[in-house]
Amino acid sequence: MLEMSHSVRLGTVSSLSLLYGLTSLFFLHGSTGLLIPEPTGRYAVALSTTKLVDESRVDPFDTKHGYRNVMTSLFYPIDRNKCEQMCAVPYMPPVTAVYAGAFFAQFGAPSDNETFGAIQLQVCCKPSTAAAKNATNFPLVLFSPGLGSSRLLYNALAQNLASAGYAVVTFDSAFDATIPYNTSYASEQLVALVETRNADARFVLAQYGSEQLITTLIPGATSGFNTTRVAIYGHSLGGATAVGTLMQDERFVGAINLDGSQFGPLYDTHRPVLLFGRAEPTSHNRTDDATWQKAWGFLKGWRRELGIHDIQHVAYGDYALLIKLEGWPLTDGIKAMIGTLDGQRAFDVQSRYIQAFIDFVLKGERSNLLVRPSDAYPEVVVGDGNE
Repeated sequence: MLEMSHSVRLGTVSSLSLLYGLTSLFFLHGSTGLLIPEPTGRYAVALSTTKLVDESRVDPFDTKHGYRNVMTSLFYPIDRNKCEQMCAVPYMPPVTAVYAGAFFAQFGAPSDNETFGAIQLQVCCKPSTAAAKNATNFPLVLFSPGLGSSRLLYNALAQNLASAGYAVVTFDSAFDATIPYNTSYASEQLVALVETRNADARFVLAQYGSEQLITTLIPGATSGFNTTRVAIYGHSLGGATAVGTLMQDERFVGAINLDGSQFGPLYDTHRPVLLFGRAEPTSHNRTDDATWQKAWGFLKGWRRELGIHDIQHVAYGDYALLIKLEGWPLTDGIKAMIGTLDGQRAFDVQSRYIQAFIDFVLKGERSNLLVRPSDAYPEVVVGDGNE
């Protein structure tokens, strides 16, 4: 273990040369199984993963009272002409793939233990020395997944945002990041989970500003990331985490809640917040979620509510995209899971609007997508807000 400052311990670091072991890395011409299309953004994307251990906190959900640990994935942009080699790498490790297959199977999907283990991402596995040196110049964005899910089931969404010029860190929160979904939590437990995740987000942000960590994750880098202006987004309970974290830490300058009820303490904020829910036929907005209505009153700055037609809660992230790419039929169970909107389209719509918001809060680029309906995206309902 590499000892870090502030009572932090760095677990195993996986860059692309080591990701999931050398036997799991393939050059593109030798890949097998489903190969997720590479994002079409300006940049290629590199990937590193690590476990961070916060020795200043005892995990409140660990019956053995161990230190809090957080698994992270870093997707970071590489100029396409400075990527010396592209590789196909596993979308997730074998153990997680088993859980993912079981989760999808309960909705009637024809998945098994091999399905998710065979999915691959296309990444830059050999950035040039110059690209690695400049990697920390990109703005930083954090992501928190849904309750009981894994950050890995949002890999393509994070990679897509990274290809637009952002370093995206996805993080799992220990003891609630297992599949299938755990629906047994009481409301007070959900509040405790959100508060713990809020602390996880602040901890992760602090570590990604550390030169010692980043030079390990990105060989050739010369500094940590700028952590003074960061955006955060999340799905479901991760969405509640995003908004809650923003309200408590001024380093976060914008947050997106993707279809998650807003559990946890609320504080006034003047920083931008996007509540991105669902439109008909199964809407999720302030009219049918009292937690959103309550949170709305604490949003004193830029705020907006959006919804997507014909999707269900699990359509956010990679779920709908994977179902589309696997060619699975839209059974009643799958429709109940992701809705009826084409899976690729659902992925493209959420990706575009997430990027528009991140461009706004980190680059100051205003988009009409966040203000009024768009002919290019008729699935999106633009609700209340202010400028």
